[in-house]
Amino acid sequence: MSLSAEYCSDKTGDWGGGGGGGGGALAHQRRLIRGLLVWATLLTLGLGTLITLHFIHRESPAPSELQVWLRSVIYTLKNKETPLMVFSPYWKDTDKVKLLQWITVRPVFIEVEVNGKEKLMVKEDGQYFLYLQVTLHPQEKANHTITLQSEQRQVILKGIINGSKGSTIFMANGIPLDSSDTLIVTCHPEAKIQAFHTETFLGVIKLSST
Repeated sequence: MSLSAEYCSDKTGDWGGGGGGGGGALAHQRRLIRGLLVWATLLTLGLGTLITLHFIHRESPAPSELQVWLRSVIYTLKNKETPLMVFSPYWKDTDKVKLLQWITVRPVFIEVEVNGKEKLMVKEDGQYFLYLQVTLHPQEKANHTITLQSEQRQVILKGIINGSKGSTIFMANGIPLDSSDTLIVTCHPEAKIQAFHTETFLGVIKLSST
């Protein structure tokens, strides 16, 4: 836990005593506190990095799923071989949407169904990382449940937008997918959803083949 220099100086008072020399002592105290806070922050970040590297790189006979995913992500990014697909909305802002429809410029390992565009068909087996952002129209004030699900593996992502407090939700998850599987995104109850590509989008990164 860290405290601001102003908070610490207010609570601890003037270490140099009263009188004319108090201002210099207080300034010195504040410099010391700021220095300690900087060192504490650096030490905390360093410790966090060491712990993360330990869990990523340690040899274990039965690595956790998180370790496997982290290793895959790091390996992929280091080798700059990240196959990425981004899907944009395919509806109007004025439409009431229940099944979200998508378009993509370059189908690779997942393609949009020709008729309807609400189903995304997986073409290749593999380990995938999926992320989804949905933004409701400002007029929508009720709660809405956003779900990304697979025909074979059921629910992958699920979250609730509290319309009275906000209008956007972002979710992500890593999961293995099989070829011939399909993905759909639903909004319940149906709602007006912003169709601009920076407000609502679906992205898929293929980490590895199985």
